[in-house]
Amino acid sequence: MSGGAAVELEGDLTALLSASSGRPPSEDAFATLGGWERLAREAADLADSPVLPPLVNLVANEAANSGGRTGSYPEAMRRVSTAVTSTMNPAILSDSLETLLTSGPALNEVGAVLAKALEDAVQEFLDSPDPDSRAALRAAGVLEARTRLALCGIGSPFALLALLERFDAPMPKPLGTAVVRAVGVAVDHWPHAASLAGVVRLVAGIDPPAGRSRPGAAPEDVASDAAWVLAGIELVSALRAADLPLMLRNLEASAGYLQVAWDTYEREDASILLTVVEVLCALLDESSPRPDVDALSTSRLEPHALADLVERVRRINVTAMGLNHWYGDPKRAALLAWTQLADDLGRLREEFKRDSFYKAEVVVDDLLQIYMGSRSTAVVSHEEDINGLLRLVQPVIESGFARTAGLLSNLEDHTHALEQEAATAVGDRAREVAEKLAAAQAVLQAAKAQALAGAGPGKGGSGTATASLPQPLNQLVLPGSAAAIELTEKLSPEALAELAKVVSDATIGRHSLNLVEAEVYATIQTCLEASPDYAGEPKDAVNDVLRLIIQFVSSRTNAQSDLYPYLFDPKAVEDDIHKDLLDYLKSGSHGAITEYEVQHVGGGRIDLRLKFSGFSICIEMKFDSMKQPLSDKQAYLKQAVTYQTTDIRIGFLVSLRHKAFDPTGAPPHLSALIGHTVFDVPGDSVPRHIVTVGVPGSRTRPSDMK
Repeated sequence: MSGGAAVELEGDLTALLSASSGRPPSEDAFATLGGWERLAREAADLADSPVLPPLVNLVANEAANSGGRTGSYPEAMRRVSTAVTSTMNPAILSDSLETLLTSGPALNEVGAVLAKALEDAVQEFLDSPDPDSRAALRAAGVLEARTRLALCGIGSPFALLALLERFDAPMPKPLGTAVVRAVGVAVDHWPHAASLAGVVRLVAGIDPPAGRSRPGAAPEDVASDAAWVLAGIELVSALRAADLPLMLRNLEASAGYLQVAWDTYEREDASILLTVVEVLCALLDESSPRPDVDALSTSRLEPHALADLVERVRRINVTAMGLNHWYGDPKRAALLAWTQLADDLGRLREEFKRDSFYKAEVVVDDLLQIYMGSRSTAVVSHEEDINGLLRLVQPVIESGFARTAGLLSNLEDHTHALEQEAATAVGDRAREVAEKLAAAQAVLQAAKAQALAGAGPGKGGSGTATASLPQPLNQLVLPGSAAAIELTEKLSPEALAELAKVVSDATIGRHSLNLVEAEVYATIQTCLEASPDYAGEPKDAVNDVLRLIIQFVSSRTNAQSDLYPYLFDPKAVEDDIHKDLLDYLKSGSHGAITEYEVQHVGGGRIDLRLKFSGFSICIEMKFDSMKQPLSDKQAYLKQAVTYQTTDIRIGFLVSLRHKAFDPTGAPPHLSALIGHTVFDVPGDSVPRHIVTVGVPGSRTRPSDMK
């Protein structure tokens, strides 16, 4: 710190803090200190001052009050940021950075500048000829902060990856640990960062150093984290793998690192994840010679082994050991997934008696949940939200064997259902089912063969990949492959489109809700809490149907016109969405209880009814060309609540809406499509509850928008 003005500022702030006697400063403390104007002049000189952390905290609180900002606000925020990044004291730096990183308003103003200054600070350490342990500790805190900024989109991620690549030798423990963990989280979120595994090996001393060693380098002190991160890199690569053989190789490599983490460093979390990975390796390895798999005999799936797995999970929970990551304590999510996995593994012993080698996707899904749990990371948000904090809990895994296996499983389940129906169907229905079954069997056979072989796309006769099945079947039988060409020649486009829709619907219905869907789900649940019928089994059933409806709307608003053309057709009618929702519900576990146009319900005919044990949930279907909200459509609501007369007082109103939303632009956000309204019936003391669902119709393809 330098300058008389800065000394005076430090003294004034010290006096304010002393006057508050450990309590938060008074509301007028910031103004008393001199406000934004004084900080714009003097704040930069407070680097290394012990009052810097409380000053940054005061500034972050004041920044949230947008009405109190003056013209000096931008410059003041830049000066405060400069003071923080110029600080050499590791403790002061860490405390000050943490406050900035959790302040959305502050980062909106100085996020990019802060990211660049942090990069420069790490580079200064790397360029220093003889850095001491204090400098290494400071660089560790700086690197952690820069990584957290990158995770929420502040600063170039490529700049961060380039910075990490410069670590080419063992480092002192705090910095080496920060590097290893930064690489781990980078790989989670950016697939191309997997090449940084070499950096982890260099910093941990596994490979000979490529650069000069730093004073105090302690590769053995970061080896435990390195083993875990390297296992994670191989694991996430397996989850992103395009075929089964490649997935197996990555999983085996992951198991090798986890074995080291357990044997050498006694990491209990590595031991548990090792069990999971080894089981999955056994499943996939068993399946490689043929698609026919007998009941698994591996000792890891014996009841006593599964019980031991559960006990180990419980022991971690009781001792609060958790997963040792700087980016948060993900213990709860990971432990929950591990416990669920034990149940699934036991169930798989029976499921693997079927011709279903790819049922490994059940394990893959659980493995993905465990991985996401163990990589849960609390990072900052550059939005001015309530907490200035965004929790990222899902790595970017958009494709790979996990999704392919799930599609394959759903295709097999559908084929099996058609086989059962074909055994009893008669007349025209028998012929219809036989045609559908033949198409499903042909695609299933091709998909199995391709998954086992790990075949890539082929070429059509013209030398280009021309033959392609409709989404999502083209993920099972790759475009341009010989199988795709044969299937498109053998089966009609209509048969393939119908099969694709069934598989897509079944897959959607089994997915977990994403962050936006989960928020809508929670909002509607809160609204329904006011209903006395929203309790016990009816509550579980309503939640289940609500989840499916949300996923239905989400999938349809994201779908292209080739899969659901009625959404883009101004002439589409109620029957189009009615049949679509019926097929969607019947494709999943609710198929057996979904009834179509049931007579004599409330004096009329209900469009869809899901009949549970002792109660039903009714869905009224409509289409309209009006702009008013569904909650204002009294005639629709009266009809919907009429079907609740002798049943639970909760129902759904689903409408295909042609003019409620701009048909030439983007569809509304999901949160604007699903709502809730309460309807009072004269003579009833308890109101009825309706979940209103608007599905945008008459849509325009993005490429046709003007």
